[in-house]
Amino acid sequence: MAFTDEQVMLTLAGLTYRGFHDLGRGDEHDRRVGDAVDAGLRTLAPVAGAWELVWGPVTSRSPTEHIDTNAMYVVRHAREHHRYVVAIRGTNPISLSDWLFGDLWVNATVPWPWASATAGVAASASMALGLNALQAMRSGPTRTSRGHGLSALVGRVVGLFVRTGAAAVDHVAEPLAELRSTLKAHRAIPMQTWLDAAVRSEPLEALLRKAAAVPHPLPDILRPRPRVGREAEPDLLTFLAAQAAVTRPALDVTVTGHSKGAALAQTVALWLREALDAPAERWDAGRGARIRCYGFAGPTPGNAAFAQRFEDRLGGTHSHVRNMHDIVTRAWKADDLGQIPGLYGPRSALFKPVVESVVARVAPLGYRHVQPGMRPIHGRLVASRSFPEEFAYQHLDAYLDTLGLDAHGIDTLTLFVG
Repeated sequence: MAFTDEQVMLTLAGLTYRGFHDLGRGDEHDRRVGDAVDAGLRTLAPVAGAWELVWGPVTSRSPTEHIDTNAMYVVRHAREHHRYVVAIRGTNPISLSDWLFGDLWVNATVPWPWASATAGVAASASMALGLNALQAMRSGPTRTSRGHGLSALVGRVVGLFVRTGAAAVDHVAEPLAELRSTLKAHRAIPMQTWLDAAVRSEPLEALLRKAAAVPHPLPDILRPRPRVGREAEPDLLTFLAAQAAVTRPALDVTVTGHSKGAALAQTVALWLREALDAPAERWDAGRGARIRCYGFAGPTPGNAAFAQRFEDRLGGTHSHVRNMHDIVTRAWKADDLGQIPGLYGPRSALFKPVVESVVARVAPLGYRHVQPGMRPIHGRLVASRSFPEEFAYQHLDAYLDTLGLDAHGIDTLTLFVG
């Protein structure tokens, strides 16, 4: 069966969430994430047998975090070896710092260094932080290993939460007790730290206040240094340069992601395009590499000038599937944010004071979505769903259903846990 590009790219974007719950660190952790991604590449119908993992997955987290905040991998088409996809993970749902800094640090913007200062092109602080993390990632040979019992156990618990929802907390006492016991035996981090992050329910306004009050300086978007003495493990740009040097025809590189990953996909795609015009950063030796971008459920990565720059350089190869009932896609354009209280009737109306406060914070920064390639959809609303259930459905499963992936057994649980 032939699958559409949208179906393939959403599947690849969804697989970036594999291993989000893994408590390990370092290369062994990345290898376990690689196992999970590789299993999806072999078994999920839209990608099975068609794509091979060639770089990564690589993950990163803040020094005080026990859970990843960023992840990225690259696959190559099994037959058309000039085709590559860079897949970038969205928000880790159980990482508080990812919510605070990866998503909500939007009260400030950071200049885009490939544009003149007078152009006013800027990305949100969250996107600047995420881009820096992705640019710093390095990977040698594809990272895979044997399965890990502890990771699988966490996966079972997370899977139970996903299947039954927060209302089923009372029913997970036994597996959680088993998990605590296993973690203690492995001398891992206190399970309470993970549980606190997983079940914390803090008002958005409180989270925004924390993000606004963060004592850290704004991140800079730094032009990567020229790749003179290459490290043993290549970063993304070095990896693509090596492939471009030995591949014909010219590389066709697609960047994809879901949610925060979609905004980062636009940011990374524009960075890769800018690098083609910079002699010190050019990674395809002038051979005419093509860059495309597929986003799903993404917020705005930058201001109106950023969106215009993206449109000028990549508008013709951009696709963004946007569910108009998805709250995340309403961020961070002021007019779109203002419509959130009316999205789900009484279930969302109570957020009006919070939304008004958020709009007041971000409106002066002028966030805007990229317009070319935007495809609106309308996920099915069900009045009997609670607000969290509706929010979650509209943010991922509505996309899977609209694109017909549900008919192939692909849902949120399939992508996140397997």
